[in-house]
Amino acid sequence: MSRWTLYPGPSRLPDAAAPDVRARSHSIAADVLLAPGQGGVLIAHGDRTSGYAVRIADGHLVHHYVHGGGLSSTVSTSRVPVGRPVRVEVRVRRAGPGGTVTLSVDGVEVGAGTIPSLARARTGYTGVDVGCDRGLTVGEYAAPARFTGRFSRIDIEAADDQLLDQAATWAITDATA
Repeated sequence: MSRWTLYPGPSRLPDAAAPDVRARSHSIAADVLLAPGQGGVLIAHGDRTSGYAVRIADGHLVHHYVHGGGLSSTVSTSRVPVGRPVRVEVRVRRAGPGGTVTLSVDGVEVGAGTIPSLARARTGYTGVDVGCDRGLTVGEYAAPARFTGRFSRIDIEAADDQLLDQAATWAITDATA
């Protein structure tokens, strides 16, 4: 099991230092406090060509995942409570080349979806934003999509079930090193 804690700030975390969630089961969680109408991106890694984002949009917890030219979005069936701290979490479980997504708020499942194909070589090229999504966004929303509620950190855990495409990984490393 690998763990990372990321904090909001003014700069983007370079791709080389990003949490490695490629082709593996993982969870992304944050304790948030929202007032009515607040939301935005909690974390975004990559862009519309390849990447993932977790955000709150129109009161709903949303997970976007882009790989292989397709965008998979999972949206909670209920709204994230306002006026009190709540824990939001996205869990991705690798299943073959793809995965399943589970959204939860305070430990209660509020949404589920699928990802047809997980990135097995690289997750984006543009690094990680915490509290916004600069540039070409992962999902269909306008940049910078700053989070307007409150949170202090993002916790990411990744399982030891990673299944990489080693040849593609090496080719990318050689091309960018």
